[in-house]
Amino acid sequence: MGIRLYGFLFTLLCFWSGKIYGQKVMDDQKFAGWYRIVNSEISNNGHWNTFTKIFDNSEKSTVLLNAITKDTICFENVAKSFLNDHFFVVLRSDNSLLMIDLRTKEKKVIRDVSDFSFKDDLQYGFIITHSNRLFGIGKSLRLFNIAERVSKIQTLDRDMSLILGSDFSFMVSYRTGKIITRFDGIRSQELINHTPDASRQLSKFMIKDDGRLKVLYYNWNGEKILDRYIDNKFNDFTGFGFGDHCMLVASRKNKPISYKDSIENWFGNDLALKPNFDARANSDFEALLLDLSTGAQISNESDAKVSNRYLIFNDRYILEVLDFANGDSETEFLIPSIRIRNINDNQVEFEVQKAKQFYPVADGSLIYFENRDWWMYNLYSKKKENLTNRIKEKFYRSNRQNENNINPAGDLFFSNDMRKIYLTSVHNLWEYDLNSKIYKNLTRSSDPDISFKILNRSVVTSAPLGWTRYRKIKENYILIKVSHADDIREGLSVYDGKKLEIISGLDFYKLDQFVCSKHHISFTKENANTPYILENYSVIEKTLKVVYESNKLMFQKERFPKAALHDFNDRDGDKTYVSVILPPDYDTKKKYPAIVCVYENEAASYKTFYFPSLFNQPGFNRSLTAAEGYIIILPRIKYVIDEPGESALRSVKEAIETVSESYGVDLNRLGIIGESFGGFETNYIIAHSDLFKAAVSGASLSDITASYFSVSKTNFRPNIWRYTDQSFRFSGNFYDHKNVYYNNNPVFSADKINTPLLLWAGKEDRHVDFEQSIAMFIGLRSLNKPVELMLFPQDGHTLMRPENQRRATEYFLKWFDHYLK
Repeated sequence: MGIRLYGFLFTLLCFWSGKIYGQKVMDDQKFAGWYRIVNSEISNNGHWNTFTKIFDNSEKSTVLLNAITKDTICFENVAKSFLNDHFFVVLRSDNSLLMIDLRTKEKKVIRDVSDFSFKDDLQYGFIITHSNRLFGIGKSLRLFNIAERVSKIQTLDRDMSLILGSDFSFMVSYRTGKIITRFDGIRSQELINHTPDASRQLSKFMIKDDGRLKVLYYNWNGEKILDRYIDNKFNDFTGFGFGDHCMLVASRKNKPISYKDSIENWFGNDLALKPNFDARANSDFEALLLDLSTGAQISNESDAKVSNRYLIFNDRYILEVLDFANGDSETEFLIPSIRIRNINDNQVEFEVQKAKQFYPVADGSLIYFENRDWWMYNLYSKKKENLTNRIKEKFYRSNRQNENNINPAGDLFFSNDMRKIYLTSVHNLWEYDLNSKIYKNLTRSSDPDISFKILNRSVVTSAPLGWTRYRKIKENYILIKVSHADDIREGLSVYDGKKLEIISGLDFYKLDQFVCSKHHISFTKENANTPYILENYSVIEKTLKVVYESNKLMFQKERFPKAALHDFNDRDGDKTYVSVILPPDYDTKKKYPAIVCVYENEAASYKTFYFPSLFNQPGFNRSLTAAEGYIIILPRIKYVIDEPGESALRSVKEAIETVSESYGVDLNRLGIIGESFGGFETNYIIAHSDLFKAAVSGASLSDITASYFSVSKTNFRPNIWRYTDQSFRFSGNFYDHKNVYYNNNPVFSADKINTPLLLWAGKEDRHVDFEQSIAMFIGLRSLNKPVELMLFPQDGHTLMRPENQRRATEYFLKWFDHYLK
């Protein structure tokens, strides 16, 4: 309660202090025309794109783009949209649905629509109105009635959907627009669960019939395969689903645990802290399985040591994941143990002590990453095979510079038919055929500075005991990000099944928001001097073209802050770089105040475009600040183990020296700003140098020993991993390296700080406790040092509320103006 009261008083003090310096109020309408784009869809023929404009004032507009003519149509208040080669469909917030025939440009508006469903390259769709009528609509935009009293559309596969009504159910085809199969006895008010099995052309239903639970199986010809009432004990369960084979899964949540008004006992030999165990227990469930082929009932109760459970291998085994088995303190991500348990005799038949990734496949094989290799174990043959040791490349990386924490070099992907897997080594991508056991190097790179990453993504669903974590490549090509070891150059390639083709060579651009259709790829491209561009690539024709350039009305190159990238050799002779942002009217004869932004590699943000805005999550906008007459310096920090603070200080000094050799930097008017780990770096730097005349430190770690011995409010884990396996890059725990922790703790050196410091934090920050900022504030205040603290209500680690974003942006800029101008 006392801390909260202090927070209120400190915030009040800061707002009062703002009056001392005078509040900088800026016109947000000046920036209202700027927007970013969110890439959405590209048609299979590549002729059409859709994307969303999100303006600086948060207004949104959905855009249909003709990629051939580059003409656009904008739509406001869009709730849902769909695009294929034939139609563009928009459902607006007023419940009106607009359909456009993309070939004839004919339009049709339908009122009172609640939902619709179309498929990629099929010519019919279905519409449900608020009056529960189901209509079909085809390529002629002719609307035809199908049924009334309809409540729901559920997808079965790419060609068909299930329609549920008050007293009927049937399947419809997107190819013909017609009903193809009816299911007798399935009504929406009685349906509890429907699980489609596309591989077996089967629908599995759980319904309530006169108060009794019943399971029904229908094939997609409408023939009833199974009709069975189940034991009344299943009435006590709340969730139902089906396994891959013939298992019914019933589940119910555990009774919530609450110790709010109770005494808690924490034990040193527990695998995790008690709050973490309790949180897991509150989200866990008890399951009762029914084998529909034998009638056997199998209980699967929750286990405090088991974090997740999955039904695998034709519903005969449970894959158990034990997240805490290898400790919960020193690695950024938990390293689980896994074990496979036979559900019939409850015996564990296989286990792996440390498995970073793992995937069960249908033939009884488990693919997993252990130590430094990918392995495959077959449960039936009991054979274990190392998949990667015969390839003379590394398939692992260390987490940052922590050699004790080894991770896969990339995620494992499956082909859509599950016959092949795709593995990432440090310098190449590999295809492995699970049947022939033959490897193929897809990228064939010998450049040690180049790495690859698969970008294809598939959507998965979740259900109790259901395994859905496969990354399947559904396209007939693999989209690949190409990255250089310098952390700033990137490119894009595609493997079409035969050959690797370059889409975009290595360059200083950010490539993002990848959208794939059958034969085309769409993505955004940007850098500090180039607003968002939308590009389309044809996999068949192997052509790349720009189809949209954003912000043409707002972006005037000669009046926009210019970004530059400078290469230089650091004190060790290693090549590195620094980015700089110049005022729009930069004069080589003048000296300018400069602000250094720190957070690991801010120099790489040269690839990112920032339009001027008052609404910024860190409360700082480099384009806006440069336009106010500042040079912005973005350094790249080169880290040495156990020296995060000194590493930052050395790199910042070298960056300032390099920039000042080429530009008019006034070394007597330097400021520094950082957020989160960048806030720690800011705190450390001003405690060990007098370079800066003003500093802003946000959501920062100020007392790292206090943080080390605290518990995360997000995951209820000790915060030790922040120091042993994340940005701090400490080589071990506190007790083995006390001097390292002491020397890098900013609050211990607060007495050396002479730079006026503005601290800020969100009161709801669950990542870095705002008391960290209070600690530095109290330390400086007790020494009569110039310091202010702003605590933002209803915000967390970054500022998300527009009123807080604007207040911070204006106040931080005024802070720098006061001390640097």
